[in-house]
Amino acid sequence: MSETVEATEMASSTMSEMPFHLRDMNLKFEFSNIHPIFSPIDKVRKEIKFIVLLAFAEWNKNLIMALCVGTVAFLLGSLSADILSGGNPELVGLEGMRKVGSFSFFQMLLALIGWVWFVYLMWTQFPVMRVHSISMLLIWNGIMFLQVLFHQKNSDFPKNMVLSDMMYGVLIMLVIFFFVYFFWKAVIETRDLHVQIHHVHEDVRVMEKEMREHSLVGWGSLLVFWLANAFYSCWNGVHYVASRSDQNSTFYVMHIISGLLIVPVFMLLMWYPQRMLGSEVRISTTAAITAEIELAQGDFKIQDDAKCPECDADVELERESDGQLSVPCATETCTNQSGIIGTVCNICKEKFPTRFECKSCGVNLPYIDCVPDLEAW
Repeated sequence: MSETVEATEMASSTMSEMPFHLRDMNLKFEFSNIHPIFSPIDKVRKEIKFIVLLAFAEWNKNLIMALCVGTVAFLLGSLSADILSGGNPELVGLEGMRKVGSFSFFQMLLALIGWVWFVYLMWTQFPVMRVHSISMLLIWNGIMFLQVLFHQKNSDFPKNMVLSDMMYGVLIMLVIFFFVYFFWKAVIETRDLHVQIHHVHEDVRVMEKEMREHSLVGWGSLLVFWLANAFYSCWNGVHYVASRSDQNSTFYVMHIISGLLIVPVFMLLMWYPQRMLGSEVRISTTAAITAEIELAQGDFKIQDDAKCPECDADVELERESDGQLSVPCATETCTNQSGIIGTVCNICKEKFPTRFECKSCGVNLPYIDCVPDLEAW
């Protein structure tokens, strides 16, 4: 029991490095005071408040610069004279490119450079979320493309919509929902594995407390908001261009206003899981991790640079692929090389030790204290 308590204290000391915690968040007004049925709304509000305040407290100049680059790139691509005029539907391909004004063409190049720069910043600032950041940007473009397909034969979409004309757009929409669900599931299951490994405790109440502290309900709500807002922004932009005969500037204004929220929320979606889980983790679903382990060959043990915290002497210790610690058998004459701490050896029937006694300095402490601390939350 003492080993588990000490492990929890070590994780708690790392969490204290944060400026504040989710449990510290308070709301000035709670809807649950009106009726308990509104308590989930308060939970979402509290977690979103925590995410936003933590971002204000910890975002450095590189992240702020990335936010500015993405916002400017969006505005350069949206505030165009050709978009305001609706363009010429009779000019397509290279012929249409030649008719674009010199300033508009230069503006388009600047927007393209800005997006390339933004992708580079996402790639460098979010190493854990690299693949997911690129996929979410592709999803944003896919949403715009499916809106074009929806408006191709019906400029008043969704009015007078015909299901037979929506086949390709619906197919793209299903693909988008699949990748968004995969992204959400990967983050959720990585969080669950993180809590099970780094915040393990024999008291179920303590584990539930840690799970609440690592809650992703607010993050999931931001993901839903980002997806809905991207659909709304893209629909407004495409609808404005499609309605050339009777253009309503309200659609264009709403396209800009809603589009300005896409980049900051996108960055929050990428930043928060990395901040919670650390820069050494890999965001993936449990099924994907299991499949990789089954396909891999050889030993699945992960070598940790374990050392005695007092004298820095090397400690014979290995971490299994599921996060459990494997140590040598306490019986010197036993032929069994190693096993999970606390389990019984199949050969000598002795328990594998949970504590390490250093031969150099004589200190006696739990094995988990010798593992390098890579905790981030």
